[in-house]
Amino acid sequence: MQEEPSSLSQWSDLPPDVLREISGLLREAGDVVSFHAVCKPWRDSHEQTRKRKQSGLPWLLAPDKMIDPFFINMRCIFSRRSYYAQPPFSMQSRNWVASADGTAVWYLAESPSPSLRDPLTGAVTLLLPPFPHEKGPWKCSPNGIVYSDGAVLLYHISRYVHGDPRKFRAALLRPGDATWMVVDRTFRSADLKGMYVSYYHGKILITVDGPVLTPDDEAGIGDVLALSRPWLPGELDDYIQIIHRHSYTLESRGELLCVSIYIDRDYPYAYGGKPNVGGLVRSLRMRVHALVEDESAPGKLRWVKKDGDSLADRVLFLGRPNSFSVDASRLNGGSDAVTGGCAYFIYQELGVMPDRPSCVFRYNFMHDSARFVERLPEGWDNYLYMWLFPQPSIAPTQEIIARLEGRKWWKKKKKEPHMAPTPTSNIYKDDIPQLQCYNTNLRVYVENLPPKVGSFQLRKFLSKYGKVSNVQVVCKRKNKKSTKIGLVNIAMMEKRADALATLNGLVFNGHTLYVRLLRMWKGRGMPPAGSNQHSHGNLICIVLLLFFFIFTVWWKLI
Repeated sequence: MQEEPSSLSQWSDLPPDVLREISGLLREAGDVVSFHAVCKPWRDSHEQTRKRKQSGLPWLLAPDKMIDPFFINMRCIFSRRSYYAQPPFSMQSRNWVASADGTAVWYLAESPSPSLRDPLTGAVTLLLPPFPHEKGPWKCSPNGIVYSDGAVLLYHISRYVHGDPRKFRAALLRPGDATWMVVDRTFRSADLKGMYVSYYHGKILITVDGPVLTPDDEAGIGDVLALSRPWLPGELDDYIQIIHRHSYTLESRGELLCVSIYIDRDYPYAYGGKPNVGGLVRSLRMRVHALVEDESAPGKLRWVKKDGDSLADRVLFLGRPNSFSVDASRLNGGSDAVTGGCAYFIYQELGVMPDRPSCVFRYNFMHDSARFVERLPEGWDNYLYMWLFPQPSIAPTQEIIARLEGRKWWKKKKKEPHMAPTPTSNIYKDDIPQLQCYNTNLRVYVENLPPKVGSFQLRKFLSKYGKVSNVQVVCKRKNKKSTKIGLVNIAMMEKRADALATLNGLVFNGHTLYVRLLRMWKGRGMPPAGSNQHSHGNLICIVLLLFFFIFTVWWKLI
């Protein structure tokens, strides 16, 4: 007699080490919190690994337009989930400060005294010394970065106007200092379109987007260094076929990196004549340089180009005011693995879709190629895009029990005067408040599928990007083995160019998918009759048969 299979193991039966490994494979902060909320054995062993960092996926965070009520937009581009939160206090400006490693974001409150506040709970995280009165107040909203050594850098750059000098103000609070070091600079060089501020070896480093600085700008005043961004050979004389668009500065493994984004000079004329996502993907270029000391001139700094293979074990997330890098080993795992040697960034293309101009791209340094990730929802048109690497704080079981016991009415004690209520936040998921409209219906040809993937797995994978109505994985007739080719009918919200750019280049179980269009139709459901590849042949056969029948009848009548 065959024995019955044993029942599945419960969470409480698993060893703590296994639970910690399972927890480390979760991709999103929301899933981490949910898992820890129901898994009590993990909480009991959490004290031993409290210092261990979670391996979630970064989120995009952008403040809403200055309207009432004010909301903070949050989105995970990997799961395509959006959330929004309303801060518990009023925000009159865009004073956003982020940590250099992307693990935290704060709001700079200037009154009654300078402080960093949690934008979701309103709690004061860090009290700052007052700004010097003789320097005057900030004329516009400053941004800032908090570095790993505790240094706080706040800065503001005036808006670019062709021919006008650009004004720059920065306030630096070094570790152990009790007062701010405030610096005001005016750059008189013409055409300084971009200025990128960073903290480098205890000084303020300003990387400017200009070929030549005036003598006054070249000289470092006190603890401020001005340096031109790295230029490619022939770029000054317009000998190369790419144009600089933007740069980002970030610290990675003890060195300062400058990541520059370029675009082909003949875009969009050589890619269809009009702005399109497919042409933009093919025209994007990215170069990375590291700041080193010049051996030929001691005391001076210069930019040295980094090879793409040297970035193979890290992932860059580029935004404003902060950009950071993450070890690829912390992000790998699952079907949505984020491979190393790449960078994620936002590029605004107004010509493609004015109401949704912000697109997320992924650039592979080793293959020197870009891939379209997604177009951000409507309203994400702010110039501030911050990547947030959430690190959920998990309370131990004893602390949770103590909190629950304190809420029981028969055990409530009189509150002491110094006790403050625990800050709370209201975060809302933007699931289905608006009807999803699938405007583009496609029948696509998918190549390079994993050999053991069937129609069900392919349907489940592509369902994250649209509504799949039909999937067929082509197999050989003799041995029924997969040919690594699939035919898929999918409806997507993006336009045709965006939809194909989204699907083409996806990584499924380690295989890069190559997608091309077979057929496109309007309306819902399956493609109309005659939309398959044999429709024209069938129509010709029907016409010939009809002609033969008419000819036969006519011949008999004669």
